[in-house]
Amino acid sequence: MSATKGNVNKDDNLRRQGSFRKLLPLNTNGDSQLSMSVKMIDRPAVSQTNKEYTIYLQEYNILSEYNMLCSQDLKGIYVVPSAQNSLLWFGVQFVRQGTYQGGIFRFTITLPQNFPDGECPKVIFQTPVFHPLINPESGELCTSWGFPEWRKSNRIWQLAQFITRILTKVDTKMTPVNPEASSLLENNFEAFRDRVKKCVRESLNKVYNPPTVDDPHYITFSPYIDELHESIKREIYDPKEEEEENKALGLSWVQPGSLQPFSKPEAR
Repeated sequence: MSATKGNVNKDDNLRRQGSFRKLLPLNTNGDSQLSMSVKMIDRPAVSQTNKEYTIYLQEYNILSEYNMLCSQDLKGIYVVPSAQNSLLWFGVQFVRQGTYQGGIFRFTITLPQNFPDGECPKVIFQTPVFHPLINPESGELCTSWGFPEWRKSNRIWQLAQFITRILTKVDTKMTPVNPEASSLLENNFEAFRDRVKKCVRESLNKVYNPPTVDDPHYITFSPYIDELHESIKREIYDPKEEEEENKALGLSWVQPGSLQPFSKPEAR
């Protein structure tokens, strides 16, 4: 199975297509462009006379959010911004425990036009999910249960964490947008579980469906092929050879035989 994952190599995090290749002006008071954007996320909104500067700054804010998401230890969830629209993010949730265990649910996260200001990003499931907090018609997740008020201190990785939490543990106290799911959960758990298992099976049947949009960052999967994947599987599962005795592990910034840090071999 191959996929474009949210927790990709950090070097790749900065390789964006389209508008993410734009650069901020160099006048940043000594801060790097990326660190400046991180600081700007938490600052009050300020008027900008240069519209292009505002657009570039917004995209660096979004890039900073993505870098923060990649640094978190999120379980079973993969999220990546669209290559064509930085306000649209693609996601897939692999549910590892709970009633929805085994489900593979696709969703999108749409940031507000005035991000990082504005309301909570909108989460819409493309895979049908029978859940009290998910609208059965539109697939939209009711985020107000986890974020009654979206603040500038809130982060997108926290929203991703919320998605994992509501699919791992269903709370009967949730304010429902799907009354049927809420009623079955509270009064007939066996019937609720049967409906959930049905949507889990449907999600598995749709794993290999072709992309619904023409975007290179859309997360896709392909079936397991022995000739292509078996060697990689063996490399992962086969035990590693024992380390040689007294073999140095890790990296050292001190030259052997010297007490001076960052030392180099003497020139001959």
